[in-house]
Amino acid sequence: MLAHDTLPFYASADLRPRWDRVSSVLRVNDFEFTDHRNAAVDERVLDDGPTVVNLFFAGCVSVCPVSMDLLRTLQAGLGAQAPRFMSLTVSPLTDDARALADYRGKFGLPQEWLLLTGHPQAVEAWARHSLYSDITKLGADGLPPHTERAFLIDRRHRVRGLYDARSPHEMVRLRYDIARLKQEEAPAADQSISRSSPSAATAVVRR
Repeated sequence: MLAHDTLPFYASADLRPRWDRVSSVLRVNDFEFTDHRNAAVDERVLDDGPTVVNLFFAGCVSVCPVSMDLLRTLQAGLGAQAPRFMSLTVSPLTDDARALADYRGKFGLPQEWLLLTGHPQAVEAWARHSLYSDITKLGADGLPPHTERAFLIDRRHRVRGLYDARSPHEMVRLRYDIARLKQEEAPAADQSISRSSPSAATAVVRR
C-alpha cells in the first residue's frame, strides 16, 4: 500500500520528496525561452497537464543520447496519453534554434517535443533555482555537465517526480507516475488554472 495518496513535491536543493504544505505551494520559476522552431515559449506551456523536463546539450555524445533515446521510447509508447516533453539545453551559446531543429531530426523527436534554448543567464537561473541543477561547472573534458535527471512537473508548476533518465527501470517508474499524476489532476481538468491567462484561447507558444 502506498504511504501517500499523491506524488511527493520536490521543492528544495536536497531533492528530498516531501508532502508538507510549504513544499506543496512552491512552484518552478517563470521563464521565457525559444524553441527549435524559433518560437517564444513561456511558463504557460506547463498549464495543460504533466510535463516531463530534462536538461541536455546537442554536442553531448555520452549521457544525453542515452537519456533522449529512453525518453523518446517512453513518449512513443504512451501514444495519445503522452504528456508534454520539454528539453532545455545547458549550452545555449552553441545550441541555437537551428541546432535544436537538427538535433530533433537526428533523434526522431516529434514536432510537439519542445527543445528549448535562451539567454545563458536565464537558462542557468531556471536550471539552478527550479530544477536545482548547477550547469555552470564544466566537466574535466571542458564540456557542460551531463545532467541525467528528468523531472515530472504538474499543471500547477510543481516538481512532482525525479528520475535517472539513463535507467530503463526509472522510465517504468516515470510512466507509472505520469498515470498517477494524470489521475490526481483529473478532477481539476476542466477548471481554470490561476496562473493561466484569462482567455482559454491564449497561446503558450508564440511566434
